[in-house]
Amino acid sequence: MALKTNPLLKPRSELKNGIENLRPLLREIANAFVVQAEAEIVTLSEAVRDLPNPETDSKAAQRQEKLLDEMQDLIAGIKVKPEKGRQKDLRRVRDVLDELNKLVQNFAK
Repeated sequence: MALKTNPLLKPRSELKNGIENLRPLLREIANAFVVQAEAEIVTLSEAVRDLPNPETDSKAAQRQEKLLDEMQDLIAGIKVKPEKGRQKDLRRVRDVLDELNKLVQNFAK
């Protein structure tokens, strides 16, 4: 008598392999996000470092002070809970980086 094989074994095995392949995919995506965000942070830090030193009490100094205050407020306003690993926290960091970039670009104009 021939043994019958369960017709669901192959689809289950394929699904299991597909699910297990999500782990390295997730790591690859997360690593790419981190690398890009960290590069942006370095660029922003360098942009702030390289801001010109205007004369005290000049309009340029007032404008720069306003820029720095806005940027600091954005950073201070980040409300995240890193220990929870939430997507919305990544989105908040991404949004702050985008806003900081806009401020720096607009200041340079």
